[in-house]
Amino acid sequence: MSPAFPQRADVVVIGGGFAGAATAHFLGQQGVADIVLLEKEATCGYHASGRNAALCRQLTSDELFTDYTMRGAAFLREPPAGFADRPLLSRTGSVLLVDDAARLSELARQAAARRLPFDLVTPESLAQRWPKLADAPSAGGIFFATDGVIDVHTLLQSYLRGARDAGTRVIVSCEVTGFEPLSSSSDRVRLVTSRGTIDARCVVMAAGAWVEQLGRKAGASPRVFTPIHRHVFITEPVAGLDREAPFVWHLGEQEFYVRPEGSGYLLSGCDGTPSEPHDARVAAGATEVLAARLETAAPQLCELGIARAWACLRTFAPDNRPVIAWDDTCSWLLWVAGLGGHGATSSAAIGEDAATKLLARVR
Repeated sequence: MSPAFPQRADVVVIGGGFAGAATAHFLGQQGVADIVLLEKEATCGYHASGRNAALCRQLTSDELFTDYTMRGAAFLREPPAGFADRPLLSRTGSVLLVDDAARLSELARQAAARRLPFDLVTPESLAQRWPKLADAPSAGGIFFATDGVIDVHTLLQSYLRGARDAGTRVIVSCEVTGFEPLSSSSDRVRLVTSRGTIDARCVVMAAGAWVEQLGRKAGASPRVFTPIHRHVFITEPVAGLDREAPFVWHLGEQEFYVRPEGSGYLLSGCDGTPSEPHDARVAAGATEVLAARLETAAPQLCELGIARAWACLRTFAPDNRPVIAWDDTCSWLLWVAGLGGHGATSSAAIGEDAATKLLARVR
């Protein structure tokens, strides 16, 4: 049951996914207790944070994101004592697979520059661990032993529990519908919600695919965020499944990723259709789109039947980088958005940096 609706707060966080929950958690760890987290759905993490593939991948296509994912992964491997009641990361490792030798060398260079431990993987050695990828065209890959699979449910609930323990009031089924500045200097704001109004010194805009819409309602400086509609699939049971195999992410022209899940595989063809914010559902023909991608990229995976599918939204800024920044127009608004597909892995670092920015305003 949600607590009584408050009238005032130092910080209001909009969004109960990884970005918002981690920000509230780390702000609470710094001694800020007057925090309210508002989630429009009946449960936190209903959208992107609850519908991801749980992959902890540290080396990304962007240097800034890699900073965040490496810091976040270190937290997942060794969280503070008492943060979670079970391990957050299953260290299966990962393999980034590429089509050409030049890109393989570049990935190795980037990993070495980051002092990120890795080993080169030949197509032959990959096929020994992943027989279903024996026919996948590649120049080889890189194995990262410190990557793995995240327990995303435990991670999100641990952030929320830590936030509540520090005094944060988490209120679900509460949609923000408007903003009213409370002074000529606009240093405070009143949020209008489906549950009532609340006055705040600072607002954290961490609403995932809805951040651009809410930013316009707030009168913030124009920012563009693009939600991408993506699909994830679970195959039918696979004989001889290696449950401890590292996940594989093929970065070639026919991009896809695959990992063991239950008695089958979790698969995605990394499809991406720009979309308006909505409760994502599986699109007609999604399975056929996956099959067309795997037909040449991983023919043996293409032969597997699909048992289940779901859709999700991944939200990107124009430069595909995370946005953790104060708004130029609304001095009370902090953007924490554009985490793309790296929200779970980077969440601890994102939350820490957002909390640091907020501390300067609320103390």
